[in-house]
Amino acid sequence: MDNMNKCKQGIVILILILIVLPSCATILSGTRQTVRLNSSPSGANVIINGKLYGQITPCAVELERKVKPGEFNKRNEYHYLFTKEGYSNTEYIDYRKINKKIYWACVIYPFLIFSIPIDYISGAAFQYNDNLMVSLSPERNNPTYVDNNEISKISELDKLPPVIKIYSPDINRGFKQTISDEILNISGMVSDESGIFEIIINGIPVKFEFDGSFKADIPLEIGNNKITLVAKDKKMNAASESFYIEREVAKEISVIENAEVNLKGQYYALIIGVEDYADPTFNDLEEPLKDAQNLENTLTVHYIFNQQNIHILKNPGRDEITQALEKYFNELTPNDNLLIFYAGHGYWDEKFKQGYWLPSDAKYNNRGTWLANSTIRDYMRAIPCKHSLLITDACFAGGIFKSREAFPDASKAINELYQLPSRKAMTSGALKQVPDKSVFLEYLIKRLETNEQKYLPAEQLFSSFKMAVINNSSEDQVPQFGEVKETGDEGGDFIFIRK
Repeated sequence: MDNMNKCKQGIVILILILIVLPSCATILSGTRQTVRLNSSPSGANVIINGKLYGQITPCAVELERKVKPGEFNKRNEYHYLFTKEGYSNTEYIDYRKINKKIYWACVIYPFLIFSIPIDYISGAAFQYNDNLMVSLSPERNNPTYVDNNEISKISELDKLPPVIKIYSPDINRGFKQTISDEILNISGMVSDESGIFEIIINGIPVKFEFDGSFKADIPLEIGNNKITLVAKDKKMNAASESFYIEREVAKEISVIENAEVNLKGQYYALIIGVEDYADPTFNDLEEPLKDAQNLENTLTVHYIFNQQNIHILKNPGRDEITQALEKYFNELTPNDNLLIFYAGHGYWDEKFKQGYWLPSDAKYNNRGTWLANSTIRDYMRAIPCKHSLLITDACFAGGIFKSREAFPDASKAINELYQLPSRKAMTSGALKQVPDKSVFLEYLIKRLETNEQKYLPAEQLFSSFKMAVINNSSEDQVPQFGEVKETGDEGGDFIFIRK
Protein backbone atom coordinates (compact mmCIF):
# COMPACT_ATOMS: atom_id res chain seq x y z
CA MET A 1 0.00 0.00 0.00
CA ASP A 2 2.79 2.39 0.92
CA ASN A 3 4.55 1.69 -2.34
CA MET A 4 1.32 2.39 -4.20
CA ASN A 5 0.91 5.79 -2.47
CA LYS A 6 4.50 6.70 -3.16
CA CYS A 7 3.99 5.78 -6.78
CA LYS A 8 0.91 8.01 -7.02
CA GLN A 9 2.75 10.91 -5.41
CA GLY A 10 5.63 10.49 -7.81
CA ILE A 11 3.25 10.51 -10.78
CA VAL A 12 1.58 13.72 -9.54
CA ILE A 13 4.96 15.41 -9.02
CA LEU A 14 6.12 14.31 -12.46
CA ILE A 15 2.97 15.69 -14.07
CA LEU A 16 3.45 19.01 -12.30
CA ILE A 17 7.06 19.20 -13.41
CA LEU A 18 6.09 18.39 -16.98
CA ILE A 19 3.45 21.12 -16.89
CA VAL A 20 5.69 23.75 -15.31
CA LEU A 21 8.89 23.15 -17.30
CA PRO A 22 7.35 24.00 -20.65
CA SER A 23 6.38 27.38 -19.20
CA CYS A 24 10.02 28.28 -18.68
CA ALA A 25 9.63 31.45 -20.75
CA THR A 26 7.17 32.75 -18.20
CA ILE A 27 9.56 31.91 -15.40
CA LEU A 28 12.81 33.05 -17.01
CA SER A 29 11.71 35.90 -19.27
CA GLY A 30 8.77 37.31 -17.40
CA THR A 31 5.76 38.93 -19.00
CA ARG A 32 7.37 42.33 -19.64
CA GLN A 33 10.26 43.45 -21.84
CA THR A 34 12.47 46.57 -21.82
CA VAL A 35 12.81 48.19 -25.24
CA ARG A 36 15.43 50.84 -25.95
CA LEU A 37 14.40 53.55 -28.41
CA ASN A 38 16.57 55.99 -30.29
CA SER A 39 16.29 58.35 -33.23
CA SER A 40 18.57 60.33 -35.50
CA PRO A 41 18.56 63.14 -34.55
CA SER A 42 17.71 62.41 -30.92
CA GLY A 43 15.17 64.34 -28.87
CA ALA A 44 12.04 62.87 -30.45
CA ASN A 45 8.83 62.29 -28.52
CA VAL A 46 7.63 58.69 -28.54
CA ILE A 47 3.97 57.65 -28.81
CA ILE A 48 3.34 53.92 -28.42
CA ASN A 49 -0.01 52.43 -29.44
CA GLY A 50 -1.57 55.87 -29.09
CA LYS A 51 -0.19 56.48 -25.61
CA LEU A 52 2.26 59.28 -24.88
CA TYR A 53 4.78 57.89 -22.38
CA GLY A 54 6.54 61.22 -21.77
CA GLN A 55 9.79 59.76 -23.13
CA ILE A 56 12.32 61.55 -25.35
CA THR A 57 14.86 59.60 -27.37
CA PRO A 58 17.19 58.08 -26.42
CA CYS A 59 15.09 56.33 -23.81
CA ALA A 60 13.94 52.95 -22.54
CA VAL A 61 10.37 51.78 -21.93
CA GLU A 62 9.04 48.63 -20.29
CA LEU A 63 6.27 46.99 -22.33
CA GLU A 64 3.97 44.02 -21.93
CA ARG A 65 4.99 41.03 -24.02
CA LYS A 66 1.33 40.50 -24.79
CA VAL A 67 -0.76 43.49 -25.77
CA LYS A 68 -4.42 43.56 -26.69
CA PRO A 69 -5.42 44.71 -30.18
CA GLY A 70 -6.57 48.29 -30.27
CA GLU A 71 -7.16 51.31 -32.45
CA PHE A 72 -3.47 51.72 -33.25
CA ASN A 73 -2.41 48.05 -33.27
CA LYS A 74 -4.64 45.66 -35.18
CA ARG A 75 -3.00 42.57 -33.70
CA ASN A 76 -0.46 41.78 -31.01
CA GLU A 77 2.13 44.28 -32.22
CA TYR A 78 3.52 47.64 -31.13
CA HIS A 79 2.97 50.80 -33.14
CA TYR A 80 5.63 53.49 -32.51
CA LEU A 81 5.32 57.10 -33.62
CA PHE A 82 8.37 59.38 -33.33
CA THR A 83 7.69 63.14 -33.45
CA LYS A 84 10.11 66.06 -33.36
CA GLU A 85 9.54 69.69 -34.23
CA GLY A 86 11.02 70.48 -37.64
CA TYR A 87 10.95 66.83 -38.78
CA SER A 88 8.38 64.58 -40.35
CA ASN A 89 6.66 62.12 -38.04
CA THR A 90 8.15 58.65 -38.39
CA GLU A 91 6.13 55.46 -37.91
CA TYR A 92 7.50 52.03 -36.98
CA ILE A 93 5.51 48.82 -36.41
CA ASP A 94 7.19 46.00 -34.53
CA TYR A 95 5.40 42.65 -35.00
CA ARG A 96 5.61 40.01 -32.33
CA LYS A 97 7.99 37.08 -32.61
CA ILE A 98 8.25 33.77 -30.77
CA ASN A 99 10.41 33.90 -27.69
CA LYS A 100 13.42 31.64 -28.37
CA LYS A 101 13.39 30.44 -24.78
CA ILE A 102 10.37 28.25 -25.45
CA TYR A 103 11.96 26.39 -28.41
CA TRP A 104 13.70 23.89 -26.22
CA ALA A 105 10.41 23.20 -24.42
CA CYS A 106 8.81 22.34 -27.77
CA VAL A 107 11.69 20.02 -28.65
CA ILE A 108 11.91 18.27 -25.31
CA TYR A 109 8.16 18.04 -24.63
CA PRO A 110 6.45 17.71 -28.03
CA PHE A 111 3.98 15.29 -26.48
CA LEU A 112 2.89 17.79 -23.78
CA ILE A 113 1.12 20.18 -26.10
CA PHE A 114 -1.47 20.90 -23.41
CA SER A 115 1.16 22.58 -21.17
CA ILE A 116 2.89 24.87 -23.70
CA PRO A 117 -0.03 27.39 -23.92
CA ILE A 118 0.88 28.62 -20.42
CA ASP A 119 3.56 30.82 -21.97
CA TYR A 120 1.13 32.06 -24.58
CA ILE A 121 -1.52 32.87 -22.03
CA SER A 122 0.94 34.85 -19.92
CA GLY A 123 2.46 36.50 -22.99
CA ALA A 124 5.97 35.25 -22.23
CA ALA A 125 5.99 33.30 -25.49
CA PHE A 126 6.31 36.59 -27.38
CA GLN A 127 9.23 38.94 -27.81
CA TYR A 128 9.97 42.22 -29.61
CA ASN A 129 13.08 44.01 -30.78
CA ASP A 130 15.20 45.09 -27.83
CA ASN A 131 16.58 48.12 -29.67
CA LEU A 132 14.83 50.35 -32.19
CA MET A 133 16.54 53.09 -34.17
CA VAL A 134 14.73 55.34 -36.64
CA SER A 135 15.90 58.21 -38.84
CA LEU A 136 13.85 61.41 -38.91
CA SER A 137 13.47 63.34 -42.13
CA PRO A 138 13.81 67.16 -41.90
CA GLU A 139 11.00 67.66 -44.39
CA ARG A 140 7.64 68.59 -42.93
CA ASN A 141 5.57 66.40 -45.28
CA ASN A 142 3.87 64.29 -42.67
CA PRO A 143 2.36 60.93 -43.71
CA THR A 144 -1.29 60.88 -44.60
CA TYR A 145 -2.29 58.97 -41.48
CA VAL A 146 -1.09 61.86 -39.30
CA ASP A 147 -4.13 63.96 -40.20
CA ASN A 148 -6.30 61.61 -38.16
CA ASN A 149 -3.63 59.95 -36.10
CA GLU A 150 -3.21 59.45 -32.44
CA ILE A 151 -1.76 62.90 -31.75
CA SER A 152 -5.00 64.66 -32.62
CA LYS A 153 -7.02 62.01 -30.81
CA ILE A 154 -4.88 62.16 -27.71
CA SER A 155 -4.98 65.95 -27.61
CA GLU A 156 -8.62 66.56 -28.51
CA LEU A 157 -9.74 66.68 -24.87
CA ASP A 158 -7.03 69.11 -23.77
CA LYS A 159 -6.37 72.19 -25.86
CA LEU A 160 -5.23 74.49 -23.04
CA PRO A 161 -1.50 75.30 -22.74
CA PRO A 162 0.34 75.15 -19.41
CA VAL A 163 0.33 78.12 -17.03
CA ILE A 164 3.75 79.67 -16.45
CA LYS A 165 4.65 81.58 -13.28
CA ILE A 166 8.09 83.13 -12.92
CA TYR A 167 9.04 83.90 -9.32
CA SER A 168 12.54 85.21 -9.92
CA PRO A 169 13.59 87.47 -11.45
CA ASP A 170 10.58 89.65 -10.77
CA ILE A 171 9.29 90.58 -14.24
CA ASN A 172 5.98 92.16 -13.21
CA ARG A 173 7.02 95.26 -11.31
CA GLY A 174 7.58 97.69 -14.16
CA PHE A 175 11.35 97.74 -13.68
CA LYS A 176 13.94 97.11 -16.31
CA GLN A 177 16.03 94.27 -14.93
CA THR A 178 19.73 95.13 -14.82
CA ILE A 179 22.35 92.88 -13.25
CA SER A 180 26.12 92.46 -13.46
CA ASP A 181 26.25 88.71 -12.91
CA GLU A 182 27.25 86.35 -15.71
CA ILE A 183 24.55 83.88 -14.67
CA LEU A 184 20.84 84.59 -14.24
CA ASN A 185 19.05 82.50 -11.63
CA ILE A 186 15.50 81.74 -12.73
CA SER A 187 12.87 80.03 -10.61
CA GLY A 188 9.18 79.47 -11.15
CA MET A 189 6.45 76.93 -11.68
CA VAL A 190 4.60 75.45 -14.65
CA SER A 191 1.22 73.86 -14.06
CA ASP A 192 -1.17 71.89 -16.25
CA GLU A 193 -3.80 69.29 -15.45
CA SER A 194 -2.35 66.92 -18.06
CA GLY A 195 1.12 67.04 -16.51
CA ILE A 196 4.28 68.78 -17.67
CA PHE A 197 6.22 67.26 -20.54
CA GLU A 198 9.16 69.64 -20.87
CA ILE A 199 10.46 73.09 -19.90
CA ILE A 200 13.02 74.81 -22.11
CA ILE A 201 14.72 78.16 -21.44
CA ASN A 202 16.62 79.71 -24.35
CA GLY A 203 16.90 76.28 -25.93
CA ILE A 204 18.24 74.64 -22.77
CA PRO A 205 16.11 71.82 -21.25
CA VAL A 206 15.40 72.48 -17.59
CA LYS A 207 14.84 69.91 -14.88
CA PHE A 208 11.61 70.29 -12.96
CA GLU A 209 9.99 68.76 -9.92
CA PHE A 210 6.85 66.64 -9.78
CA ASP A 211 4.75 69.72 -8.95
CA GLY A 212 6.16 71.66 -11.92
CA SER A 213 8.52 73.89 -9.93
CA PHE A 214 11.90 74.56 -11.50
CA LYS A 215 15.18 76.39 -11.04
CA ALA A 216 17.72 77.15 -13.74
CA ASP A 217 20.96 79.06 -14.28
CA ILE A 218 21.07 80.84 -17.63
CA PRO A 219 24.29 82.47 -18.94
CA LEU A 220 24.06 86.12 -19.94
CA GLU A 221 25.98 88.21 -22.44
CA ILE A 222 26.94 91.84 -21.91
CA GLY A 223 24.01 94.02 -22.97
CA ASN A 224 20.38 93.14 -23.53
CA ASN A 225 19.42 89.46 -23.23
CA LYS A 226 16.09 88.01 -24.28
CA ILE A 227 14.96 85.17 -22.04
CA THR A 228 12.35 82.84 -23.52
CA LEU A 229 10.73 80.04 -21.56
CA VAL A 230 8.73 77.40 -23.43
CA ALA A 231 6.67 74.80 -21.56
CA LYS A 232 4.72 71.85 -23.00
CA ASP A 233 2.20 69.63 -21.33
CA LYS A 234 1.84 65.91 -22.03
CA LYS A 235 -0.78 66.67 -24.68
CA MET A 236 1.82 68.76 -26.56
CA ASN A 237 0.07 72.06 -25.85
CA ALA A 238 2.73 74.75 -25.53
CA ALA A 239 3.00 78.10 -23.73
CA SER A 240 5.83 80.62 -23.75
CA GLU A 241 6.97 83.60 -21.70
CA SER A 242 9.64 86.12 -22.72
CA PHE A 243 11.34 89.00 -20.94
CA TYR A 244 14.56 90.98 -21.15
CA ILE A 245 17.52 91.17 -18.77
CA GLU A 246 20.31 93.66 -19.26
CA ARG A 247 23.72 92.59 -18.09
CA GLU A 248 25.96 95.51 -17.29
CA VAL A 249 29.72 95.57 -17.02
CA ALA A 250 30.70 94.27 -13.60
CA LYS A 251 31.53 97.01 -11.16
CA GLU A 252 35.17 96.83 -10.17
CA ILE A 253 35.52 97.77 -6.55
CA SER A 254 39.27 98.20 -7.03
CA VAL A 255 38.60 101.26 -9.19
CA ILE A 256 37.43 103.31 -6.27
CA GLU A 257 40.39 102.25 -4.16
CA ASN A 258 42.66 104.42 -6.30
CA ALA A 259 40.12 107.14 -6.98
CA GLU A 260 40.24 110.49 -5.27
CA VAL A 261 37.01 110.22 -3.36
CA ASN A 262 35.93 113.51 -1.84
CA LEU A 263 35.49 112.73 1.84
CA LYS A 264 35.31 116.34 3.00
CA GLY A 265 31.71 115.69 3.84
CA GLN A 266 30.35 113.48 6.60
CA TYR A 267 27.88 110.61 6.86
CA TYR A 268 24.56 111.28 8.58
CA ALA A 269 21.67 108.95 9.38
CA LEU A 270 18.08 109.58 10.40
CA ILE A 271 16.68 106.33 11.77
CA ILE A 272 12.93 106.18 12.44
CA GLY A 273 11.11 103.35 14.20
CA VAL A 274 7.38 103.40 14.92
CA GLU A 275 5.72 100.53 16.72
CA ASP A 276 3.24 102.16 19.17
CA TYR A 277 0.19 103.86 17.66
CA ALA A 278 -2.24 106.15 19.49
CA ASP A 279 -5.14 105.26 17.19
CA PRO A 280 -6.35 101.76 18.21
CA THR A 281 -7.37 101.15 14.59
CA PHE A 282 -3.68 100.56 13.79
CA ASN A 283 -2.12 97.44 15.25
CA ASP A 284 0.97 98.03 17.35
CA LEU A 285 4.17 96.43 16.10
CA GLU A 286 6.96 94.70 18.00
CA GLU A 287 10.12 94.94 15.91
CA PRO A 288 10.75 98.48 14.47
CA LEU A 289 12.60 99.94 17.48
CA LYS A 290 14.79 96.86 17.75
CA ASP A 291 15.49 97.07 14.02
CA ALA A 292 16.35 100.75 14.30
CA GLN A 293 18.81 100.09 17.12
CA ASN A 294 20.45 97.20 15.24
CA LEU A 295 20.96 99.38 12.18
CA GLU A 296 22.53 102.16 14.27
CA ASN A 297 24.96 99.70 15.88
CA THR A 298 25.98 98.30 12.50
CA LEU A 299 26.63 101.73 10.99
CA THR A 300 28.71 103.00 13.91
CA VAL A 301 30.70 99.79 14.47
CA HIS A 302 31.50 98.85 10.87
CA TYR A 303 31.22 102.07 8.83
CA ILE A 304 32.31 105.71 9.07
CA PHE A 305 29.13 106.99 10.69
CA ASN A 306 29.93 109.01 13.81
CA GLN A 307 27.58 108.51 16.74
CA GLN A 308 26.82 112.26 16.97
CA ASN A 309 25.66 112.26 13.35
CA ILE A 310 23.03 109.55 13.87
CA HIS A 311 19.59 110.63 15.02
CA ILE A 312 17.11 107.97 16.17
CA LEU A 313 13.42 108.82 16.40
CA LYS A 314 11.44 106.37 18.54
CA ASN A 315 7.69 106.40 17.93
CA PRO A 316 7.74 109.95 16.52
CA GLY A 317 4.68 111.90 15.37
CA ARG A 318 4.41 113.45 11.94
CA ASP A 319 5.73 116.86 13.01
CA GLU A 320 8.75 115.33 14.75
CA ILE A 321 9.75 113.56 11.54
CA THR A 322 9.38 116.66 9.37
CA GLN A 323 11.29 118.78 11.92
CA ALA A 324 14.21 116.33 11.76
CA LEU A 325 14.19 116.56 7.97
CA GLU A 326 14.10 120.36 8.23
CA LYS A 327 17.20 120.20 10.39
CA TYR A 328 19.10 118.35 7.68
CA PHE A 329 17.85 120.84 5.12
CA ASN A 330 19.50 123.65 7.09
CA GLU A 331 22.70 121.89 8.25
CA LEU A 332 23.94 119.51 5.57
CA THR A 333 26.37 120.61 2.86
CA PRO A 334 26.71 119.47 -0.77
CA ASN A 335 29.60 117.22 0.34
CA ASP A 336 27.61 115.26 2.94
CA ASN A 337 25.80 111.92 2.71
CA LEU A 338 22.43 111.16 4.30
CA LEU A 339 20.81 107.80 5.04
CA ILE A 340 17.12 107.83 6.00
CA PHE A 341 15.60 104.66 7.46
CA TYR A 342 11.93 104.11 8.31
CA ALA A 343 10.34 101.05 9.93
CA GLY A 344 6.65 101.08 10.76
CA HIS A 345 3.24 100.92 9.16
CA GLY A 346 2.81 102.04 5.58
CA TYR A 347 -0.24 102.47 3.39
CA TRP A 348 -0.97 102.71 -0.32
CA ASP A 349 -4.05 104.76 -1.18
CA GLU A 350 -5.42 103.55 -4.49
CA LYS A 351 -7.70 106.58 -4.91
CA PHE A 352 -4.93 109.11 -4.40
CA LYS A 353 -2.32 106.91 -6.10
CA GLN A 354 -0.09 107.81 -3.18
CA GLY A 355 1.95 105.95 -0.58
CA TYR A 356 2.21 107.03 3.05
CA TRP A 357 4.20 106.48 6.23
CA LEU A 358 2.03 106.24 9.32
CA PRO A 359 3.63 108.09 12.28
CA SER A 360 2.66 107.25 15.86
CA ASP A 361 0.00 110.02 15.94
CA ALA A 362 -1.57 109.01 12.60
CA LYS A 363 -5.37 108.92 12.63
CA TYR A 364 -7.22 106.39 10.56
CA ASN A 365 -9.75 108.88 9.13
CA ASN A 366 -7.37 111.84 8.62
CA ARG A 367 -4.79 111.63 5.82
CA GLY A 368 -3.40 114.97 6.97
CA THR A 369 -1.79 113.15 9.90
CA TRP A 370 -0.01 110.71 7.58
CA LEU A 371 3.33 111.41 5.90
CA ALA A 372 3.05 111.16 2.12
CA ASN A 373 5.77 109.73 -0.08
CA SER A 374 5.59 112.93 -2.09
CA THR A 375 6.66 114.87 1.03
CA ILE A 376 9.62 112.56 1.53
CA ARG A 377 10.58 113.07 -2.11
CA ASP A 378 10.40 116.84 -1.70
CA TYR A 379 12.80 116.75 1.22
CA MET A 380 15.18 114.41 -0.58
CA ARG A 381 15.22 116.81 -3.52
CA ALA A 382 15.77 119.88 -1.34
CA ILE A 383 18.30 118.63 1.24
CA PRO A 384 21.66 119.81 -0.17
CA CYS A 385 23.70 116.61 0.23
CA LYS A 386 25.74 114.77 -2.38
CA HIS A 387 24.09 111.39 -1.80
CA SER A 388 20.94 110.37 0.02
CA LEU A 389 19.69 106.81 0.47
CA LEU A 390 16.18 106.05 1.67
CA ILE A 391 15.61 102.61 3.23
CA THR A 392 12.01 101.78 4.10
CA ASP A 393 10.80 98.63 5.79
CA ALA A 394 7.04 99.04 5.72
CA CYS A 395 3.93 97.77 3.97
CA PHE A 396 3.50 99.21 0.47
CA ALA A 397 6.94 100.81 0.68
CA GLY A 398 7.38 100.34 -3.07
CA GLY A 399 4.98 103.21 -3.64
CA ILE A 400 7.99 105.53 -3.58
CA PHE A 401 8.78 104.17 -7.06
CA LYS A 402 5.22 104.21 -8.40
CA SER A 403 5.94 106.73 -11.14
CA ARG A 404 9.11 104.95 -12.28
CA GLU A 405 9.13 102.65 -15.26
CA ALA A 406 12.72 101.44 -15.31
CA PHE A 407 16.00 101.21 -13.52
CA PRO A 408 18.63 103.77 -14.51
CA ASP A 409 20.80 102.98 -17.49
CA ALA A 410 23.89 100.87 -17.08
CA SER A 411 25.80 101.82 -13.93
CA LYS A 412 28.91 103.97 -14.24
CA ALA A 413 32.35 103.11 -12.94
CA ILE A 414 32.49 103.12 -9.14
CA ASN A 415 34.85 106.07 -8.94
CA GLU A 416 32.20 108.10 -10.74
CA LEU A 417 29.36 106.81 -8.58
CA TYR A 418 30.57 108.86 -5.65
CA GLN A 419 31.26 111.98 -7.71
CA LEU A 420 27.76 112.18 -9.21
CA PRO A 421 24.82 113.17 -6.98
CA SER A 422 22.34 110.43 -6.17
CA ARG A 423 18.90 110.06 -4.62
CA LYS A 424 18.37 106.32 -4.21
CA ALA A 425 15.89 104.19 -2.30
CA MET A 426 15.61 100.54 -1.35
CA THR A 427 12.39 99.15 0.06
CA SER A 428 11.38 95.90 1.71
CA GLY A 429 8.61 95.25 -0.80
CA ALA A 430 6.40 96.65 -3.50
CA LEU A 431 2.69 97.39 -3.15
CA LYS A 432 1.87 94.64 -0.68
CA GLN A 433 1.95 93.71 2.99
CA VAL A 434 5.19 92.87 4.76
CA PRO A 435 5.53 91.09 8.12
CA ASP A 436 6.34 92.78 11.43
CA LYS A 437 9.46 90.64 11.87
CA SER A 438 11.62 91.93 9.06
CA VAL A 439 13.46 89.43 6.87
CA PHE A 440 14.49 92.42 4.75
CA LEU A 441 16.31 94.20 7.56
CA GLU A 442 17.77 90.97 8.87
CA TYR A 443 19.63 90.33 5.61
CA LEU A 444 20.45 94.01 5.06
CA ILE A 445 22.28 94.17 8.40
CA LYS A 446 23.84 90.75 7.86
CA ARG A 447 25.36 91.85 4.53
CA LEU A 448 26.59 95.12 6.05
CA GLU A 449 28.23 93.27 8.92
CA THR A 450 29.88 90.57 6.81
CA ASN A 451 30.95 92.87 3.97
CA GLU A 452 34.74 92.95 3.61
CA GLN A 453 34.96 95.57 0.86
CA LYS A 454 36.08 99.01 1.88
CA TYR A 455 33.71 100.72 -0.54
CA LEU A 456 30.23 99.23 -0.97
CA PRO A 457 27.72 100.89 -3.34
CA ALA A 458 24.10 100.74 -2.20
CA GLU A 459 23.03 99.03 -5.42
CA GLN A 460 25.59 96.28 -4.92
CA LEU A 461 24.53 95.90 -1.29
CA PHE A 462 20.92 95.51 -2.40
CA SER A 463 21.81 92.91 -5.04
CA SER A 464 23.69 90.86 -2.46
CA PHE A 465 20.62 90.16 -0.30
CA LYS A 466 17.58 90.60 -2.57
CA MET A 467 17.28 86.88 -3.41
CA ALA A 468 17.75 85.92 0.24
CA VAL A 469 14.72 88.05 1.17
CA ILE A 470 12.59 86.59 -1.61
CA ASN A 471 13.51 83.01 -0.73
CA ASN A 472 13.01 83.40 3.02
CA SER A 473 9.98 85.67 3.22
CA SER A 474 6.68 84.21 4.36
CA GLU A 475 4.84 87.03 2.56
CA ASP A 476 6.50 86.64 -0.86
CA GLN A 477 8.35 89.94 -0.46
CA VAL A 478 10.15 91.30 -3.50
CA PRO A 479 12.50 94.12 -2.40
CA GLN A 480 12.92 97.11 -4.74
CA PHE A 481 15.80 99.43 -5.57
CA GLY A 482 16.14 102.49 -7.80
CA GLU A 483 16.41 106.26 -7.88
CA VAL A 484 13.63 108.37 -6.43
CA LYS A 485 12.06 110.16 -9.35
CA GLU A 486 12.45 113.93 -9.77
CA THR A 487 14.76 114.46 -6.78
CA GLY A 488 17.99 115.36 -8.57
CA ASP A 489 19.56 111.94 -9.05
CA GLU A 490 22.36 112.14 -11.66
CA GLY A 491 23.40 108.50 -11.79
CA GLY A 492 25.65 108.29 -8.75
CA ASP A 493 25.21 106.01 -5.77
CA PHE A 494 25.40 106.08 -1.99
CA ILE A 495 28.71 104.47 -0.97
CA PHE A 496 29.07 102.71 2.37
CA ILE A 497 32.69 103.17 3.48
CA ARG A 498 33.93 100.58 5.94
CA LYS A 499 36.13 101.56 8.86
